Amino acid sequence: MTYPALRTWIGGAPEASAGGDGPWLHDPNTGEALAPSASSSPEQVDRAIEAARRAHDDARWRGLAPEERAERLEVLAAWLDDRAEEVALLDALNSGVPISVTRLFGGSNGATIRDAARRAVAVGDVRELASEQGGVRLHRVPWGPTALILPWNAPSAMAVKKTAFALAAGATVVLKPSSFSPWSAQVLLEGVREADIPDGVVGLVQGGGDVGRALVSDKRIAAISMTGSTPTGRAIATAAAARFARLQLELGSNNPAIVRHDADLDQAAAALADGVLKLSGQWCEAPRRVLVDRARRDEFARLLIEEFGRRRIGSSLDDATEVGPVAFAARRDELDEQRGRLASDGAEILRVSQVPADGWFFAPTVAVLDGPGLADEVFGPMLTVGGYDDEEEAVRLANTGQVGLAGYVFGEDADAAAALGTRLVAGEVKVNGTSVLDMSPESAQSFFGASGLGGHGDDDVLDFFVGKRVVGRDRPGLPL
Repeated sequence: MTYPALRTWIGGAPEASAGGDGPWLHDPNTGEALAPSASSSPEQVDRAIEAARRAHDDARWRGLAPEERAERLEVLAAWLDDRAEEVALLDALNSGVPISVTRLFGGSNGATIRDAARRAVAVGDVRELASEQGGVRLHRVPWGPTALILPWNAPSAMAVKKTAFALAAGATVVLKPSSFSPWSAQVLLEGVREADIPDGVVGLVQGGGDVGRALVSDKRIAAISMTGSTPTGRAIATAAAARFARLQLELGSNNPAIVRHDADLDQAAAALADGVLKLSGQWCEAPRRVLVDRARRDEFARLLIEEFGRRRIGSSLDDATEVGPVAFAARRDELDEQRGRLASDGAEILRVSQVPADGWFFAPTVAVLDGPGLADEVFGPMLTVGGYDDEEEAVRLANTGQVGLAGYVFGEDADAAAALGTRLVAGEVKVNGTSVLDMSPESAQSFFGASGLGGHGDDDVLDFFVGKRVVGRDRPGLPL
């Protein structure tokens, strides 16, 4: 198979990325080296930012009506629809996520773009405000060039969503995909060119932390949207603070799940196994820590590991696989190290025994240990299970440590479970389920605590890329 060349895109045109001395891209199923990495030079990063600045300043994109932008975005959506299978294959290789899941992502990218365009048209760039004197209008104005820092776990979905909502809002952007999962971003940029989106509106740079630091530190970057680790998020916030760049940061969280006394344990175990094993355990809002009545803790842990054992573990390219490898060797090694620390802390370690020997596979694991668990985020197919004596203790433990993105509550009495969910420090709490998708088309959530800045929900994402400006006739006769 031929993989996309890791090119840098500046002013609507691709060019060879200057450097390539970083780690190779590997097949996570076998460990086989597939292609060399690439990195944009500092000069290329500078030119990509400058192209985005010029495109913002001359309003070649934001100056179009939302309906005109929507027409171009529809062309991009249709183009990505036609490339869905290619994108699914590239994502499965870059992330280790089973292709049955990456096909869902690849097949929905066009719909994501259409939804962003529809929302932007509905809200408009300018609207009349109620006023006695008339002529007062609210303008939605893009902040300026925006850096999109992309994660490695859902490469095309995150690249497309951030780019689609930025473009629908009229912003110009520079993308930096993860150096572990850069391929589908190349496909997206090809589509941007085919959709006749003006040159300079979307740029792409390649590389690791040095390229990311250069991008987010540049004073021409007015806003930054990033999904990734908490340490990276802290570094970005520090770099952006002096110039007050706008930030949207979705970071790590050891998301808790409370199993109430009246929960059906079999159903809860099946749902939690589904939740933690989706995307090979590699999604930000996956359940990470389970709290259950102490008298039933060990029983529940064994139900969980039995559920883990029922899932088919194998190549991310196999249609029948339910749990693939993790994305890269360092991810597997960190999970190994975390599991070792849990064992050293006294945890009983339960793990699935039949796991492929080659590649970056990590045996799905249940670690049985009371207390808050590890301080650092567990990002992979591993759950901790601890006990509680009453719900006050359960809430205290659930709200301890790095939390803020999501939470889960299981119980027969759904109203009581939901009431308990309102006590969790989390932007989204699901009752009796662990789905990836939002519970409502109107869903919105904030990132609490160390889980980030801002939040998401489609309207919130669209709003992030713009500031609001009021222009109009002043009110006559005001006393002050």
